[in-house]
Amino acid sequence: MKVYIAGSITNNQSYKEQFKSAEEHLKSLGCDVINPVKPEGKNYKWYIDEGLKQLMQCDAVYMIHGWEKSEGAKLELQYAKTVGLMIIYG
Repeated sequence: MKVYIAGSITNNQSYKEQFKSAEEHLKSLGCDVINPVKPEGKNYKWYIDEGLKQLMQCDAVYMIHGWEKSEGAKLELQYAKTVGLMIIYG
């Protein structure tokens, strides 16, 4: 199963650690994982567009604790609900 990680990045000082921890956990369960944490320097729209492109290739989305604070994660969750992806809450 291919799983996309969604969570709060903007204004979250520990997002890299949170996403890495989620990635390691999901891989330990045998999942193929998409961690959307990207190199810095792009604009917000680029990150949202790229994230949705990656999510479109997945079977499930894993919502990291605190995702409710992120407009991007809310958008990813809505996409997942709309197209019927499995939703996993961390």
